[in-house]
Amino acid sequence: MEKIVIITLFTLTFTGKIEMTSFEVVSKESCASWYHHNIKSLPPKKRPVSGRTYYEYKGLQVVDYRCSGH
Repeated sequence: MEKIVIITLFTLTFTGKIEMTSFEVVSKESCASWYHHNIKSLPPKKRPVSGRTYYEYKGLQVVDYRCSGH
């Protein structure tokens, strides 16, 4: 059964601050499955100065996520 989940991606800004970007996804899978399939499957990148690891997704530098509605 498909369900709507709200995914909040924690992303890095140009200055290194963290922002939250939320959106709805219709999925048969759990939110964690969506994140691992769409984000964690991408090659990880690292910021040179801070050394923080992130994943590039639709132009965003994603460092973490949270889910609701599942």
